[in-house]
Amino acid sequence: MKISSIRAHVMGIASPGGSAPSRNWIFVRVETDEGIVGVGEATTEYHEMAVVAMIEHHFAPLLVGQDPTQVHRAWQQMQRLFWWRGGIVASSAASGIEQALWDVTGKAYNLPVYKLLGGAVRDRIRLYARGDLGLGSLAAEAKTAVDEGFDAFKLGTGAYVVPYHDKKQVDVALEAARKVRAAVGTECDLMMDCGGIFSLQEAHRLIEGLADVKTLFVEEPVNMDTPQKLIELRRACPGVRIAAGERLVTRWQFREWLEKGAVDIIQADISHCGGIGELLRIASYAEVYGIQVAPHNPYGPVAMAANIHAAVSMPNFLILEHCRHRPWFNDVQRHGHIVDQGYVIPNDRPGLGIELDWDYVRKYPYQPLKLRTFINGDGALPLI
Repeated sequence: MKISSIRAHVMGIASPGGSAPSRNWIFVRVETDEGIVGVGEATTEYHEMAVVAMIEHHFAPLLVGQDPTQVHRAWQQMQRLFWWRGGIVASSAASGIEQALWDVTGKAYNLPVYKLLGGAVRDRIRLYARGDLGLGSLAAEAKTAVDEGFDAFKLGTGAYVVPYHDKKQVDVALEAARKVRAAVGTECDLMMDCGGIFSLQEAHRLIEGLADVKTLFVEEPVNMDTPQKLIELRRACPGVRIAAGERLVTRWQFREWLEKGAVDIIQADISHCGGIGELLRIASYAEVYGIQVAPHNPYGPVAMAANIHAAVSMPNFLILEHCRHRPWFNDVQRHGHIVDQGYVIPNDRPGLGIELDWDYVRKYPYQPLKLRTFINGDGALPLI
């Protein structure tokens, strides 16, 4: 069996209420000369067209004609044969292709991917929800998630202060967190995603203020360009788990963060870090340091499927992010994995266990996303 084509398909997803674009899912379709088709996901905000070009104009000519079941060999070629390494564009493109090759391989051997990875170490995957439904407040979003059976919810830092002022933003974030905790009660785990926007000093104050909220983890509380501030923050706040890693790719970038003790929880993204195999290699490295993995996963159903197979095979898995992009998330799937009461059990269909409705994908074209923009009171950009 040989790879006959590799194509990328971009599907635009609206924000809650449909007023603006929220995501552009990048699905990768690998076709073979025996008729087996595999699918992966390389969704990458703000770099969509660059990722598509990398898939179709650089990696596809390299891999067409090769055996799709030699997944690790294909990954090594995408990683090592091009001079420039480590960038989000190339790594995301390789991640999507790698997932699709696992899908083909599973279908070729009539096995679910997790069986090819050595089998399950757990029976089901715990998910956490986010505020994706457009309900008007984080408290309402969290309460609805709990009513749907989720026992974990991640909130952001509240409405952004304009002009940006991180001290005032901490006050907004703490108020939002307390309202959410009051809405969901004590049995729901809460997490806060800070997006790297706070100074070290204000991150300290935020974490101290969250003590009564009792968070499972605090994500990216400080600038993510280097691990140094996270190292200092983690040492100063041993009672709170610090999570990060969605912006790192491949095990080489994760190495310093793990060896220097920058985080309690790694959030590698299967659509960026290198795919299923590389996520598991990163997880194995993290396991040496007693660090758990909570994969970053705010994307579409193929990324979800790939994460399910990795997570069910991962000894140090903690929890998986899930964006409820309704109705698109469910309607684009002909077959998929079922979320029930905040958990998902892998189905045993061959490959990744998901099939897409390609007519539905084409129905929603690419839409440029609005940049996340912060401006200080003096008109300069903050160092975040």
